[in-house]
Amino acid sequence: MNELCPFTNLTSTEWASWIQAGGSIAAIVGAAWIAIWQSRRQHETSLALMRAEHRLARTELAHTLLALSTNCARAIEFVAKQFPDREAVHRIAEQETHFDFNELRMIETAVTGIPLHSLPHSLVSLAMILTSTVRQFREKVESVLRSHRQMDAAAFEDFFSVLRQMQQSLAQTCKEIEAEVGQSGREA
Repeated sequence: MNELCPFTNLTSTEWASWIQAGGSIAAIVGAAWIAIWQSRRQHETSLALMRAEHRLARTELAHTLLALSTNCARAIEFVAKQFPDREAVHRIAEQETHFDFNELRMIETAVTGIPLHSLPHSLVSLAMILTSTVRQFREKVESVLRSHRQMDAAAFEDFFSVLRQMQQSLAQTCKEIEAEVGQSGREA
């Protein structure tokens, strides 16, 4: 009968060995559980930090887009004021009056440099509209400066009308960007 239950005939030293072995196994299991728990907790903390950094980066990019759109609107308005009439167009085209065409190119480069994939989805279309408007404005001015001698009164009137429309479109886009940035700021 003693052979069916091997623990009944154990000496105190043998009992101590069995208890020590069980304690060692429990300590190993406990250490593994603590390591897994700490790893999960660290992973969750890292994910939370990454998400917070990602939200902050998107918010900063949205504010950058807002500042850039506002500055584009001001710059486009300034450029448009340099073309008040046909004579001004001729003087600029003939280089009698200084016109910094590179400034328009720099504005376009800055706007096209906005990483659309990093923007909040609600701002992607507005950023694309901003980019398109700035590009079209630059192309229109460039075209008029090249072909000013062949333009008649109707073509000039169309040019001045398009400049006004683009300024209005840009102002509206800026308002919409500002509203979206404000909305996303309240949601964050």
